[in-house]
Amino acid sequence: MDIESKKFLGQPKNFVSIFNALLFDGQPVLKPEYLKDENSELVMNVSSKHVDIIKRYEDGTYLDLFVIESQSYVDQSMVARVMEYESVARMRYIRQNFKKHVPMHTRLPMILTVVLYVGESKWNAAKRLSELEIIHPGFEDMFNEFKLNLIELNTNHKYNTGEKATQDFFDLLRMIYRKQILKEDLDREFNRDALYFAYVVTKNKELLSIYQKSEKGDVRVCRALDEMFEESTNKGIQMGIKQGIEQGIEQGIEQGIERGVKNTQIKIAIKMLVRNNQTLEEISEIVGLDLDALRELKRSI
Repeated sequence: MDIESKKFLGQPKNFVSIFNALLFDGQPVLKPEYLKDENSELVMNVSSKHVDIIKRYEDGTYLDLFVIESQSYVDQSMVARVMEYESVARMRYIRQNFKKHVPMHTRLPMILTVVLYVGESKWNAAKRLSELEIIHPGFEDMFNEFKLNLIELNTNHKYNTGEKATQDFFDLLRMIYRKQILKEDLDREFNRDALYFAYVVTKNKELLSIYQKSEKGDVRVCRALDEMFEESTNKGIQMGIKQGIEQGIEQGIEQGIERGVKNTQIKIAIKMLVRNNQTLEEISEIVGLDLDALRELKRSI
């Protein structure tokens, strides 16, 4: 997935749209024309820590590093990993640009990391450092908090990216994970690259089939997905009915056997009680009925 992630999310328009979605509700505050590939030693070092995509943003005022970490599974250590990425980047920048010490009033470039979680299961790992570390009573004021900038695509929250390709990718994942197509989306056309990246992430064969049948340009996807979801739902219902019938038959057989065993036990117990040559304890041990049941049976004879 890493290669396809870099190919899709690494496109300047797609890259800045992720940050615009998280920070500015899709407004084009960050511009793709100010985005540059960063090949410095600093970035190479941070990239060796498995960060997916790092870009330099330079608009004449700021020189910033923007990082996207594409994550397909829940990682409890993610908040600590991102902290490490950013710390390494800051220290590399200081060492490369200042010989002995950082001059007073110097401001370092901003480093901003977004974790794009594309997995299906709920993100139940730490989102803040305070959720990962033990903070002893009395030390709260000294603790330095750090939080993830996390985008979760399997929730009900709808992100606005302001860019068609990433918006299509976001929405496709939500549809697949929720198994629900809205009526207004049935004839919607999706970006072909977004369609393929959604397949890479979800391994949904229907998406691959649609992608392979399509050519250049946008692609209609939703009606095929809607049919697939309906078929899946019907299969689930039929399977539930079948399991219910099988379970009912099995329970009926078990109850019938149980009743048959009890009837046999009672018949044997009555014969032994009539003969009256054995104690209730002895009869209980032989036939398997408890003493209270035998006493009640004896009263009825």
